[in-house]
Amino acid sequence: MSWFGGSKTKEDTVPNFWPAPSYSKGYAVPTDKDTEWMCISNKGFQTETQVWYSILPDGSFLMVQVIWSFLGMFLIPATAQMTFKYYNPTTKQQVWKSVNVTNFKHEGKSCKSDHFNVQNAGSAGGEETYTITADLDKQVQLNLVYTKPANALGFKYGQGEDGGYSIFGKDKSSDKREGFVFHRFHPMAWSKGTITIDGKQIDATGDAIFIHAIQSGMRPNTIARRWNFTYFTTGGTAEKSELGSVRAVQMEFQTTDDYGSTGKGSGHTKVNVGAIYTSTLPQSVLLGAGQTYAAKPGQYPIVSEDVCLAEHLACLPDADTGYDAPHGLSFTWAGDRVDGQGKVKASVTVNDAWAGLMEKVDVLAELPYVIRKGVTAVTGAKPYIFQFHNNATLEVELDGKTVPVPGYMFSEASFVSP
Repeated sequence: MSWFGGSKTKEDTVPNFWPAPSYSKGYAVPTDKDTEWMCISNKGFQTETQVWYSILPDGSFLMVQVIWSFLGMFLIPATAQMTFKYYNPTTKQQVWKSVNVTNFKHEGKSCKSDHFNVQNAGSAGGEETYTITADLDKQVQLNLVYTKPANALGFKYGQGEDGGYSIFGKDKSSDKREGFVFHRFHPMAWSKGTITIDGKQIDATGDAIFIHAIQSGMRPNTIARRWNFTYFTTGGTAEKSELGSVRAVQMEFQTTDDYGSTGKGSGHTKVNVGAIYTSTLPQSVLLGAGQTYAAKPGQYPIVSEDVCLAEHLACLPDADTGYDAPHGLSFTWAGDRVDGQGKVKASVTVNDAWAGLMEKVDVLAELPYVIRKGVTAVTGAKPYIFQFHNNATLEVELDGKTVPVPGYMFSEASFVSP
């Protein structure tokens, strides 16, 4: 999922970053308020997104994303855009659109513009739908419905209204914090409808996930230097698994060196949250886990025994981007079952992720040359996203045995700055 955009005194050695898994723990259900648009315009730089990913039965990948951004400058208005991607791993057809929209308006969980309409209905505690219609240009039109069933609860990490907030600043109270990051998920959703590309309709029936996320108060390059994301689903292989339809999601970011447990110079802290869902359970939720990984052991309290871990394998220098790019990927989830029936562990490894490389996304590429060079010079940001889409097998250790779950895994390895 994409996001772009002196010497120490005693006071400088206090924590200025509070990872969500270091002060809260456990799976929680998002409320209706948790996934409403916030569109904060009085707290500096803001990026807020609604994004829907789908994997179709033939393994094709579909993404629709609404992004609202505010630069934190009074004279510069907020902007909104819709991004779209379709990728067929068999034919290698790939279509990417990013459209700046006009007359963006939001109400609750719904939003609209001159180019699209996203209408929410239902509730977090029951069935919930997002109906999306869009005319992005002459090439791409969308007519989609994403449904979260009533028996599939959502996921956020940590209890309460502020559950899941990773907070930047020496004071983490809501009126004094410098910024925050949060993610709320509906991992067990379904898509239907059609996308039309060059006049040809494609059936969009598939496994879907919805994510609502915010980066608030700070420029993206000061919040994180790295991001990792994965979404695994059984897709058209569900009948091959005794766990039925299975979903796994994981989101990780790593702070810059300026934000950590003892202030500037103590950063590079990784915050990771994720969940496992299976259709064989009454509420679908098997596991909700989160963990903090500090550059130096013991920097943060370990409040749970959860494992939520993203790893890059076989990293090699990439001439196009200048980063050490992963050629393999591994993700692990482990912790207490949400229903209290013991523990569960799941892992997925793709040793040859490069075989499923969809694209190296140069995030600044669409900007004019002079502005692009200026952004890089001032911020040090050089954002690239490696997008992968691979066949994969999720190994689920449950009730004393290991259950192999074949499926598809979409992953993003994002590099924001060196």
